[in-house]
Amino acid sequence: MVHMAKDMGNRASWGPKDRNRGGARRGGYLVAVLVNVVLVFLVTGSPGWHALGFLTEETQQVIGLLVAALIAGAVVNFINLVLDIAWVKAMGDIVTSVFALAVLTRLWRLFPFEFDSLGIDWGLVTRVLIVVAIAGCVLGVVVEIIVLLRTAVASGPRLGNQR
Repeated sequence: MVHMAKDMGNRASWGPKDRNRGGARRGGYLVAVLVNVVLVFLVTGSPGWHALGFLTEETQQVIGLLVAALIAGAVVNFINLVLDIAWVKAMGDIVTSVFALAVLTRLWRLFPFEFDSLGIDWGLVTRVLIVVAIAGCVLGVVVEIIVLLRTAVASGPRLGNQR
């Protein structure tokens, strides 16, 4: 069974089973940084997003925000790679979720998609997926706020231990 040490704010201080996963967690942060950087180059390079035939010219109005979200994700994951602290990760997850929410909201309003009808209403499918993703972002922000509060309470002063 994993037992957490007193300092819940530092992921390295969690129990032995979690300590063994620290390298894997940091490897995940590194992969996330690399994926975000590669995506920035794929979206902004040539032919970039233009290679996707179902995207309309209105997509250009989303690209700046999307690139900002990808850069924010790379920065947050780099910070997690270096620090690996629970409350920092929670804050970063809130930041990236808010960026994702902004991108999804803009996609919903602009809806820069044009699908050829092949018997499936891809417009409806896309709208449903956007709504599910928005709900996931909102839920993610709520969960990370709770994690942040729990971490703050757990690492705060203990009434019985004060001198």
